[in-house]
Amino acid sequence: MRCKLGMLLAGSALMAGPAAAQNAASLLQAADKAIGASAVNSVVYAGTGWLGAVGQSFATAGEGSDWPRTDFKSYTATIDYASKSSKEEHVRVQGNNPPRGGGFVPLQGEVRNANFVSGNFAWNLNAQGQPNPQPGAAEYRQLLISLSPHGFIKAAQQAGNATVEDRYYVRQDRTLKVVGFNTGKYRVTGEFNKDNLLERVITWVPDPVLGDMMVEIRYSDYRDVGGGAKFPFRTHAHQGDNPLVPGGHNWMELRVTDAKVNIPDAAVPVPDSVRTAPAPQQRITAQKLGDGVGSWAAATPTAWPSSSRTSSRSSSLRRTRRARTP
Repeated sequence: MRCKLGMLLAGSALMAGPAAAQNAASLLQAADKAIGASAVNSVVYAGTGWLGAVGQSFATAGEGSDWPRTDFKSYTATIDYASKSSKEEHVRVQGNNPPRGGGFVPLQGEVRNANFVSGNFAWNLNAQGQPNPQPGAAEYRQLLISLSPHGFIKAAQQAGNATVEDRYYVRQDRTLKVVGFNTGKYRVTGEFNKDNLLERVITWVPDPVLGDMMVEIRYSDYRDVGGGAKFPFRTHAHQGDNPLVPGGHNWMELRVTDAKVNIPDAAVPVPDSVRTAPAPQQRITAQKLGDGVGSWAAATPTAWPSSSRTSSRSSSLRRTRRARTP
């Protein structure tokens, strides 16, 4: 009897796998049609809003526990899906935000940022407008392309492992269709409403301070932008939320004022100085702390895009264990 039951459950699992994939494919086709994702080769959008300095809160709980904000005086981003490249340029000011916390708050005057990715290459522009290689940021910036509305649908269709399930949200009293798939080492989920519009994407990324850090991006106010395509004119994002800690950590708010698709020459070329830059070296140091106790420290340069970190930083990852020491 146990053998028959095991065979029945195994057969059910085998049938559920292809069915889930087939249902996901059908939903993704409907979502593709809803915003014209397949026909969108590139997109450029501009707007205003604010940016939170992730990990730089003034307090750990209550007032001041959210990431300190600065305002976007201007913001422009371009994504070229064919070349897997993007660029993000913005000017930030302190505005009326409370000058509490880290992240170079309060800002003095205007702060300009420009960051780029193309394939496996990533770079920023320094104060003199020269490319500054950021090899550690390429993977994450490529992930952000896959988290964009058109990019999510394209990536899910290409992944070949997408699944879908209905999920009921009690507070909202509605059911959304949740698509999940793997892209590289990341697990990504996206929630679609009854109009097959992508409302929210969630993934987890490594962080030297928080460990596995949740990234959540919400899209709303979809509008026609020509060529049968739609684009969300409001984006609101969180980073570093923890289900055990009340309140959210707001990362970014963007109100789009203009968006265009399939613009010419959208691909971002890689500067020669970035393409030929030597790979960063990692230094590991060992220190005896006591009898049978040692410490190993790896100084790893961590370069995040400016919309995720206000500047590049170095983190020291320490591991202490009992071991034989000289």
